[in-house]
Amino acid sequence: MKINFSLRWFVFFLLALVLSGVSASTLEIPLIATERELQKELAVEKLNDIISSIKLRKDQAEAMSKALTKARTEQEKNRIQAELTGLNNAIAEQKSSFEMILTAGLELSKEEASEKREFDWQKDLLEIVQPIMSELRQLTENKRKTDSLQKKIDFYKSQIRVINEVLKHIGEINKAGFEKEALAEFERISKKWNDQLLENQHLLEVAQLQLEEMIKSQSAKEISLGEHVQQFAAGRGATLLMALTAFISVYFSMLSLQKLLHWLNHRKKEERRTYYQRISTLFYHFLMAALSITAVFYVLSVRNDQVLIGITVLLLLSIIWLLKSSIPSYINELRILLNTGSVREGECINYNGIPLLVESLNYYSKLTNPMLPGLELRLTLAELANYVSRPYSADEPWFPCQRGDFVMLSDNTFAMVKCITLESIVLSQPNGVMPITYSIADFLAEQPKNFSLGFTVISDFGIDYQHQSQCTTVIPEILCAGIHRGLLLESFGHSLNNLVVHFAHANTSSLDYKIAATFDGTAAGDLFAIQRALQRYAVEVCNQQQWVIPFNQLVIHNAKD
Repeated sequence: MKINFSLRWFVFFLLALVLSGVSASTLEIPLIATERELQKELAVEKLNDIISSIKLRKDQAEAMSKALTKARTEQEKNRIQAELTGLNNAIAEQKSSFEMILTAGLELSKEEASEKREFDWQKDLLEIVQPIMSELRQLTENKRKTDSLQKKIDFYKSQIRVINEVLKHIGEINKAGFEKEALAEFERISKKWNDQLLENQHLLEVAQLQLEEMIKSQSAKEISLGEHVQQFAAGRGATLLMALTAFISVYFSMLSLQKLLHWLNHRKKEERRTYYQRISTLFYHFLMAALSITAVFYVLSVRNDQVLIGITVLLLLSIIWLLKSSIPSYINELRILLNTGSVREGECINYNGIPLLVESLNYYSKLTNPMLPGLELRLTLAELANYVSRPYSADEPWFPCQRGDFVMLSDNTFAMVKCITLESIVLSQPNGVMPITYSIADFLAEQPKNFSLGFTVISDFGIDYQHQSQCTTVIPEILCAGIHRGLLLESFGHSLNNLVVHFAHANTSSLDYKIAATFDGTAAGDLFAIQRALQRYAVEVCNQQQWVIPFNQLVIHNAKD
């Protein structure tokens, strides 16, 4: 029984909760509706208040206008005028507020002025450029028109959406509470927005019709890609080809004529050009360029292609404008070209440690090293302007060595020159093995001696003091004759120029001699063989003459001695 009683109370409690929720939900709907009605009534009252305020301020403005006409002093007039201006601004603000409440703050955006504004920047250009702009406008005219119409269609659609929202909001306002003047203002604004809706719908239909007709017209006029190519080849393409042919023909014809005249004048002997010859050559090159460009303009004029004429003029003006800042450097290069600058023809410059002869000055100047026939350099006038040339003497060496020479460096490295470039030099053994690469600066810093230009080998030799009586008279002559006979038997004997043997000094345990053998450069590769041969033949002479060759003695004394 207790359980049933408890269940009954629980069921009653749930029913009470459900009924209370239902009653609350049913009460909320009329509350919301009542709240909306109150808001509309408040809006109507506010609009009536605005109209009353506007009327009151207008009356005040009329009174101030009369007071302004009766004002006597300038100060009083300024004060009244300031108050009158404030009242007029307040009236305009109240009218704007009235419409803003009716339209919920929505308003039509104005069409951008740039859509209607005519671009007149072409007036600032040269007349010759106008055909280019006309051509571009013609090429993009259809696309621009369709884009403009599409923008108008989108604009009118957005306007219609805004107007519909405004009219919807106006239709929800209760006119019953309006006074006579407020109702008249309400009707005026409602009519204005309805008229704008009709106007924008009409403009939208017109723009859509124009776009459809334009698309149909463009589709009828479309041609294939092949026809486009054919039209270009027959028109502007042919003009471009003819203009290019005229330019190349005039330029290379005059260039060939110049080379022919140069060959006729210098076919017997090569002479350096004088200053006036250089001036004439420079003027001739300028004339070549001018006539070639004139030929291009002549072809374009005959073909009556004003667009290509304008493009060519623009291209030339652009090149001149870009080169304007480089005029000082061009003047310096022009002086070099006329052989009056810092580098002159027939003189030498130092390029990376290697003297180079300025063989000829031109747009690409040729520089060579007389001692290194395979070494040639071409420099532009701009690069050559960074150097200063100097005259050279007839006996001045152009480089310490050349390919195939044998050199000895300051660290006693003896090798053959295998390769020489403007940046490095390669040394190797006479058979080409064990190559070593030096930069030009490092090689010159080693103070190389060129044995291929001739060399002298000096060797020391000593005999015993028991031959002291003959050491300065007979012995040097016999040594020299015997060594000379032996050297002539060697493969390098024909390169021997001179051989002398001199008594050098009396050493602690021997009488020392200096053997000096001078060879020409053909024996440079046999340097080490010559050094060995001098010692060998000196020993053979001693054996023949039974001269004793001493050796250093080390005497150790005992402490008891």
